[in-house]
Amino acid sequence: MKNFKVIRPTTAAKSWAKNSALCFVMMHLFSQSLVPAVGDDRTALIDGVQEIALPGVVGSLAVYGPDAFVVASAPVSDSLQTPVIAAGNLKKGRIVAFGHNGYLSAGAMDKGQTGRLISMLMLWSAHRTPADAKSLRVGVYGVDSMLSVLSKAGLSGRKLTGNWNSELADLDVVLCEPRSLKTSDVPALLKFVESGHGLMMAASGWVWNGYTAKKGEQIQTDFPGNQIAAKAGIVWESRSARTASGELIPVSRVLPPGLHAGEALQLLKPNSNASAAENKQAAETVIQTVASVPPDDPTFIPEARTMLAEFLGTTVIPQHRQPVRAANVLGRLQVAMETRLALSQPQDAPKSSSLSESFPGRLPDNAMTTRKTIEINTTIPRWHSTGLYANPGALLTVTIPKAAAEAGLTLRIGAHKDKLWEKDAWQRAPEVTRTFPLTTIRTTAGSAFGGLVYIEVPSDCSAGTVSVEIDGAAPAPLYVHGATSPSEWKARQQHPAPWAELASDRFIITLPSEAVRQLDNPGELMEYWNSVLDTCADLAMRPFERSSPERFVIDVQISAGYMHAGYPIMAPMNLAQEVTDLATLKSKGNWGVYHEIGHNHQEPEWTWEGLGEVTVNLFSMYVYDTLNPGAMQHGMVQPDSLAKIRRDFDQSGKLEGPWPQLVPYIELQRNFGWQPFKTVFEEYRNLKPGERPKSLQEKKDQWLIRFSKAVGHNLGPFYDDWKIGMSDAAKAEVSSLPVWKPNR
Repeated sequence: MKNFKVIRPTTAAKSWAKNSALCFVMMHLFSQSLVPAVGDDRTALIDGVQEIALPGVVGSLAVYGPDAFVVASAPVSDSLQTPVIAAGNLKKGRIVAFGHNGYLSAGAMDKGQTGRLISMLMLWSAHRTPADAKSLRVGVYGVDSMLSVLSKAGLSGRKLTGNWNSELADLDVVLCEPRSLKTSDVPALLKFVESGHGLMMAASGWVWNGYTAKKGEQIQTDFPGNQIAAKAGIVWESRSARTASGELIPVSRVLPPGLHAGEALQLLKPNSNASAAENKQAAETVIQTVASVPPDDPTFIPEARTMLAEFLGTTVIPQHRQPVRAANVLGRLQVAMETRLALSQPQDAPKSSSLSESFPGRLPDNAMTTRKTIEINTTIPRWHSTGLYANPGALLTVTIPKAAAEAGLTLRIGAHKDKLWEKDAWQRAPEVTRTFPLTTIRTTAGSAFGGLVYIEVPSDCSAGTVSVEIDGAAPAPLYVHGATSPSEWKARQQHPAPWAELASDRFIITLPSEAVRQLDNPGELMEYWNSVLDTCADLAMRPFERSSPERFVIDVQISAGYMHAGYPIMAPMNLAQEVTDLATLKSKGNWGVYHEIGHNHQEPEWTWEGLGEVTVNLFSMYVYDTLNPGAMQHGMVQPDSLAKIRRDFDQSGKLEGPWPQLVPYIELQRNFGWQPFKTVFEEYRNLKPGERPKSLQEKKDQWLIRFSKAVGHNLGPFYDDWKIGMSDAAKAEVSSLPVWKPNR
C-alpha cells in the first residue's frame, strides 16, 4: 500500500519512557511499573506486557488504515493469526478496538498484564503521559465494571447515559461497548475523537453479527463500532480467534508479517520475495479485510484494485471445473473483493456482477419479467417460494399491505446461502445471497448475483395471510404438490430461469432447471419424498404435519462435507439427477439424502457428544427398512463390516468413529426391532425441561434406563461390554430385569 507506514514514536510515547509517575497513581490496581521502552507506539504500549487475558471467544479485527496498527493477535488456525486488539489515529484523536468486551471489565485486569496494557492504551488514546495521569477524565458507557477499576486506580470515571452533547464536553477518553451504541450516536463520538480525544471500544463482531444485528443488517455498514473505527482503518470482523476461554494470549514483541492489511498487500506482490508462510498470512489478512471493510472505503479497496490491475490484469471467474484456488493469491483476492463489493451495493441501485454469469446464472436475453401477487400464509415460518427469479442487477419492487410492514417479513434473493470464505478453492463466488427487510408498504431491492426470490416469515408471525406483489422478476419452474396441474407443470417446465423448485408441504427441492425440463412425474416424485419425511418423523415420533417444509438445495459448491444438514440441507450438483430419479430411489434408495434429512430429526438428549454422525444413521436404516426393503444399505452396516468392527474392538478396547459407535445400536435394532427406539424417542419428546438430561453422564444413564425398560431386559452388561460408561447407579436401577446379551 503506497501510504502504508509504520507508526513512529510520538512525543507521548517518548515521554512515557522517561516518566514513571503513573506507577504511583495506579499501583493499587496494576502493582507494576508502567514505564514503557523507547520505540514506536506499539513498542511503548506493550513494554512489560508478556501475556494478556482471554476473556471469552475473542472476535477478530481487520486493520488496514495507514495510521492504524495491530497491538495483539491470536491464532485462527495452526499457522495463521488475526488481530484482536488494534489502535489507530483519527485526525487529532485516537481509537483503540478490542475483540471482546471483557477487555474492558474488572475481571480481566489481573490476568497476566492486561491491566497494564489497558492503562497504557488509555493514556495513549488520550494523548496523556504518566505525569498528568491523575487529571485524566474518563467516561464509561456500557462497560460499567470499569467504574470500580478506575476508582481503585485513583482516576476520575463517570457513567455516561448517551446524552453526548452535554456529557462529552469535559472528557479525555471514553470507554464503551459499541453494541450498546446506535447509529445516531456515531456523529457525536466521531466528532469527539477527531477533535483530539480518545475512544476505546470493546466488543466481538461475531456476537453482534449473530445476536444483535437486525434482519438484513451487515456488520460492515450497520455495526456502530465499525461506523466509527472504520474511519481509522480498523473494523470488527464476524470471525473469532481459535482460543479457549481462560487462557492467556502471549503478546509478541514482533508480530507476524502481514497482519496489517496494508503490509499484507505489499507482501502479495509478485516481486516481494515473501516466504510461503508470509504469503499465506498475507493472503488470509487481505481476503478477510476485503470481506470486512465498508464498500466506500477510500484507502484499502482502491489500493487493492490498483495492485490487481497492475499484476493480474484479466478478470478471474470461479467455475465448477475451474475453481480459484488458494495458491492463486491475486485471483482469489480479486474474487473476494468483487464479491464483497457486489454484496455491499445499495439495495435500490444494484449492478450485475461478472461473477454471477457462471453462478447462479442469468436469464436469457429475451426473458420477460412479470408482476405477480403471492398469498403468504404467515402461520408457516421460514422461506416461502414465489416461483420467480431475479436477474443479476435487476431491481425488484415488493409491495405489501400497511398492516404487514411490522410483521418482520423479509425479501430473500438467492437460495444458495452457504458461505465459502474459508474454503481452499472456490467454484463460485464465496457468498451470493442477500436479504432485505420489508418494513414499508413498498420496497425496492436487487442483488448483483440474482437468484430465486423468496419471502421469509419469522416464527410466531401473527399477520395471517398477506398478499405480496413482486414486480421485476421472471417466472421460474415451480411445481407445488397438490396444487400444480399436469398442464400447468408442462408450461412451467419451460420457464426461462436457470433454477427450479419442486415443493410439497413436507419437502422442497431447489435444483437446476435443466434437471426438470423433461420431468414428467413430479407428483409421484414428491409423494415419494413426502413418504421419506414422514418415515423419519415416524421414527423420531414427531407429527407428520410440519410447521414448515424441509428444504434441499443443490449447489455447485457447499461449505462443508459432501452434503450437510440444516435449513436448507445442501448438496452438490450431481444430486440433482439422484433426487429426481424415482425408479432408482424406489429400487436402491439414497443413504446420503436420508442421512441428511435424519440430521434434522435428531435430539440432543439421545445424541450426546460424539454421536452426531452416529444416531443419524438410524434414520437411513429405518427409511430403507420401510420404503426400500431388500435394497442394499450402506456397506458399513453389512454383516462382514460389523464383524470386523467387533474384532477390532476386541483387540483395541476402543469404540471410535461413527461406524464402530453405530454397531451397538444395530445390535439392539436387529434383536428388538424398531419399536423400542420409537418408544424411547417418544419418552424423550414428552419430558418436561427439568426432566431432560443435561450432562454427558445423565444422557448415557437415561438412555440405558429407558431402553432397558422398553425392551424388558437389563442392558447394563451389554453396554459394559461395549465400554460405553454408564454409571453404577443407572445399572442398579435396571438390575432386576433379566440380563440380555446378543448372540454374535
